[in-house]
Amino acid sequence: MESALITLRRVEKDYESGAGTVRALREVDLEIKQGEFVAIVGTSGSGKSTLMNILGCLDRPTRGVYELGGFDVGARGSDARAILRNRLIGFIFQGFNLLPRTTALENVELPLVYRGVGTRERRQWATEALAAVGLGDRVHHTPNQLSGGQQQRVAIARALVTRPPMLLADEPTGNLDTRTSLEVLALLQNLNRERGITIILVTHEHDIAACASRVITFRDGRIVTDVVQTVPLDAAVELKALPPPDQGGAQGSEDADPALAARRRLGGPIPAVLYVTMAVAGIGGVGLGVAYASLVLGVPSTWVPAGFGFALETVFGAWFGGKRFGRPLTSDQRTRVALTYTLLAACVLGPMFAVGVLPGSKPLLNRLAELSSGGVLAALGVTAFGLAAVALARYLLISLVSPLVAPVAVPSKPGAAGGHA
Repeated sequence: MESALITLRRVEKDYESGAGTVRALREVDLEIKQGEFVAIVGTSGSGKSTLMNILGCLDRPTRGVYELGGFDVGARGSDARAILRNRLIGFIFQGFNLLPRTTALENVELPLVYRGVGTRERRQWATEALAAVGLGDRVHHTPNQLSGGQQQRVAIARALVTRPPMLLADEPTGNLDTRTSLEVLALLQNLNRERGITIILVTHEHDIAACASRVITFRDGRIVTDVVQTVPLDAAVELKALPPPDQGGAQGSEDADPALAARRRLGGPIPAVLYVTMAVAGIGGVGLGVAYASLVLGVPSTWVPAGFGFALETVFGAWFGGKRFGRPLTSDQRTRVALTYTLLAACVLGPMFAVGVLPGSKPLLNRLAELSSGGVLAALGVTAFGLAAVALARYLLISLVSPLVAPVAVPSKPGAAGGHA
């Protein structure tokens, strides 16, 4: 620990309400050095949340001086405070605050987007941050494919990616069970010890605060105690002392929470670029089919290129899906891919057939012109049946191929970070 990172001198904060002025903070004097692990404890209404907002440059004190890294925060405007937040502070929230339809990697990259970091460097920093919190094999998973502990680790990686000197954690274990809470606390302690990151943890639980090297207690907007703990609770040791986790716990939690079970069954959203990938592969497959039919078979054929395109598009779709989601596609995802792509292809090829542009369409159009209204309806029924058969065949082929092309996840070693998160 070196110089003071945070200095508060006689800081006060007032709020106006219908009943009059509420004094949330009263003459707070506080100094936190670089490299400390500080827990701020207090009941609801004690002023700890107001202090957190001021420390995080989200609010300014009514009176007094707040200096962060030598900068007087209270004397700066909102834009200058935003720059300080982005450069000096990483935030960890109780509710994770992850974007639900983006991957862990994209969530972690977000602060770097605001900073204007280039794509390649941004991707590298985000990958390193996820590896640092034990999620190197989960970079392409969306939040609904991660446990609560893993989501909190993504939130910590997002806070770390800008390489700030300070992490501000607001009830980071409030939504987690005991084992996962200890895993998160062990990770924070390791970041503090190994990297020298200043950590300020706001909590109302004294057993969580016991893991900090310094505990500051608030009551009625004032500091009532400021205690340095020479031997703070080691979360990693406490974690090892817990009984082994119930191997059936994951299944049991899904049974107890039908919504969680449904999310795991459905999988993540299907990115639009997947269909573009399949379309490009299909066009390439048609080209290969034409070359094979003419050069090898020596006969013009519409079935051979169609077969090549069909096979290639599904293989590419399964490959892209496995790469994107880091596992074989779920049954629901395969169904959505097969149905959506089949309908999209029909919407593109149907008009081409109707105007006679599609190869082989003119003889069929001439035949349709000879049919009665009943015959046309029968032809439409056969077409609908054919589309359903194509969608089913596409689903079965994706199901067959996706386990072969999906990356194999490396299981976590017992006791490793994130092993049970």
